[in-house]
Amino acid sequence: MIFALMAFGFMLLGRKLGWFLCKNIFYPSSKSTVIILSIFGGVLIAISIRLLLDWQQPGAVLRWVMGYALGTYVAIPNYGLLDAATVPDDVMPKHKIISNVPPVIYIATSVVFAFLFPYG
Repeated sequence: MIFALMAFGFMLLGRKLGWFLCKNIFYPSSKSTVIILSIFGGVLIAISIRLLLDWQQPGAVLRWVMGYALGTYVAIPNYGLLDAATVPDDVMPKHKIISNVPPVIYIATSVVFAFLFPYG
């Protein structure tokens, strides 16, 4: 129960932080900066989720749904921030980087952690 509440709380915090970072750092920055920050963000979320899982030791359902699924959701920092149809064409490449790179890095990092540091 504590794990679910903490995961939900971190999800809300992560969404707000993601939107803040998008508005103030990601969209105004260059594409190379966005790529670097997206990679860093995906890895940081994977580390955070793994630490929470190791600390709370939830069961399989909570681990997969409230852990990994919410981590993937949080790893998309601009999710729900903008309607893709309203994004100008010159900003669209950055928008796609912000939408796709962090979750891919998050998933890849989580898989690497699963093999290097088995759960349980």
